[in-house]
Amino acid sequence: MKTRSVVPTFVAAFACLALTARAQDTAAVPVDTGYVEYHESPVSLPLGIGLRVPSYDRVNGLTLPWGPKLEMGDGRVDVDALVRYRSNLGNWDPSLEGTLRPGDQSEITFFGGQGTFTNDEWIRSDLSNSIVAFFAGTDARNYFRGTRGWARFTQTIMGSSTTLTPFLGVNFERDWSTGSLAPEKSPWSVFGRKGDQKMRRPNPPVAKGSIASALAGSGFEFSTGGVEGKLDLTVERSLHTSLEDCGALILCIPPGDSFTQGTLDGRVVVPTFGAQTLTVRAHTVLTAGPGFAPAQRFAYLGGTGTLATVNLLALGGDHLLYVEGDYMIPIERIQLPIIGSPFVALRYAAGNAGIDRIPTLIQNVGVGVGVSMLRVDFSIDPAHDRSVFSRRSAVSVGLDLSF
Repeated sequence: MKTRSVVPTFVAAFACLALTARAQDTAAVPVDTGYVEYHESPVSLPLGIGLRVPSYDRVNGLTLPWGPKLEMGDGRVDVDALVRYRSNLGNWDPSLEGTLRPGDQSEITFFGGQGTFTNDEWIRSDLSNSIVAFFAGTDARNYFRGTRGWARFTQTIMGSSTTLTPFLGVNFERDWSTGSLAPEKSPWSVFGRKGDQKMRRPNPPVAKGSIASALAGSGFEFSTGGVEGKLDLTVERSLHTSLEDCGALILCIPPGDSFTQGTLDGRVVVPTFGAQTLTVRAHTVLTAGPGFAPAQRFAYLGGTGTLATVNLLALGGDHLLYVEGDYMIPIERIQLPIIGSPFVALRYAAGNAGIDRIPTLIQNVGVGVGVSMLRVDFSIDPAHDRSVFSRRSAVSVGLDLSF
């Protein structure tokens, strides 16, 4: 008869008791449920080193912004302390700019610093103008230099299909000319670097001095029934001006004592048949008051993007009117990889600019072909003999990188 060993049974019982005791001891120890919360610094360097989107033009050359960003309060405070290096001018332009959001529907935007300014951003987007200036030497903007400080308070009013953004603001600036008549040097470009209508095109001189003004206006966006539109209105009333004339520069217009200027820019896109669309675009500047607005408030048009039969920005003044209709017909039977369908466009444009009045409008009628962001237009002026600024016909190449 075999006797059963009690050793394994004893060992198993001892292990069970030990585990039970250990479990009781563990339960007796308080569990630490706390955790450490890590907060990111409100100051950051975009792209890791503080660089921002660069730009390129015929006055500044390469503009390279750098600086830290301050973000606080879940987007309530967004401030950039920047310095912009201008390669052609050799300048380092500092600025402090940003947005404060005291409420969900209100914000305060501000800017203070030195820079190169223009009134012609409406013709091309920053990206389009930079690329065309670098490769083709064609810059669709006039420039002046200045130190400027402004602030705006904007209230957003939302509707079911509309957004209204009225604002009030103030502006203080001191301006001077740059690259007028005979630029000392011009930035490099692939084509057109030495052309008088390209990278060496001079800037109209401005009246040196200071302007203090009040600002009011509103933005308006809507989308209904497939129709989308955006309008921006700004009215500026000068409060104090201290401006000098341009001395011996015969192209300078003596400024008036005060002025009130309104600028309206709008764009509406209307779907028609199938994928076809009609885009209507308008830009107008009107000025009131004794004398003329200073030259740093002049607006310009002419060339690719506005009136193709007119030299680039050959028309200018404190009064401007430009309207354009562009009917685009995609050729849907042709589908190209990545870039999509080519298109045919029918285009009508009319406009002019002058001092103290809007002269008789110059008209362009044309047809264009293109694909994606690139298009070529052939335009004619049916009444070109009415203006010394306009030719009978012109071929223009356009690049649209606006988003």
